Amino acid sequence: MPMKQLTKSKKQLNQKKSDNYQKQQSPMDTSITTLKKNLKYVSNSCESSLSNGPIEGINRKVKALKRICYRFKNMDHFYARILLIVKNKVL
Repeated sequence: MPMKQLTKSKKQLNQKKSDNYQKQQSPMDTSITTLKKNLKYVSNSCESSLSNGPIEGINRKVKALKRICYRFKNMDHFYARILLIVKNKVL
């Protein structure tokens, strides 16, 4: 998205944020309230290309390895398997 459109979208979001929303005792009230509180962070995440997804993927694989390799006799083998996981994952 071009920068001018992004800035325009941000301004529109801020204007809509100030709209008077009438709570209706529905689950949507919670969603809208949360969005209003975190609008700055949501817009930042849309602008940035950074993600913690690759790190979360490595963490998931290491946790799965811990479950599979319960009670390894030699912890060096466990650490070697973790290094294999990390080296195969391109960050």
